[in-house]
Amino acid sequence: MLEEPVCEALCVFIVDDDEDDQFLLQQVFNEYCPECHVTVLSNGLELLARLSKTTILPTLVLLDLNMPLMGGFEALVRIRQEPRYNALPVVVLTTSNQQEDREKARQLKADGFFTKPSEMREYSELMLTWRRDFLVGTPDS
Repeated sequence: MLEEPVCEALCVFIVDDDEDDQFLLQQVFNEYCPECHVTVLSNGLELLARLSKTTILPTLVLLDLNMPLMGGFEALVRIRQEPRYNALPVVVLTTSNQQEDREKARQLKADGFFTKPSEMREYSELMLTWRRDFLVGTPDS
């Protein structure tokens, strides 16, 4: 049996079943955070399985809400029930712009909630925010 790779210093899990969104996010990370190791997962079950096998937790998890087998909210509930993951930053990135989804994510202790952008420029802006807030901070930090 092969060992699961251990997260690198900057490791991001993208959890999204949409291949176009996976590709876009990988491109943005390649451009704005090339030092990040990106792992793409397709649903909450894959996320939980990978988290249980890794010795070093990812620096950031980007979590879609609407996925097969296990959606983002259910995965977030399971993550927050596990003390080992208390400090794990989980940011919801979804097509939803519904206030009730935003509020539910907040109640479930998501570290952020973002509606997926429609333009590449907006993805770039999001990446700069994530880079500052979760990945490498500001030049003074």
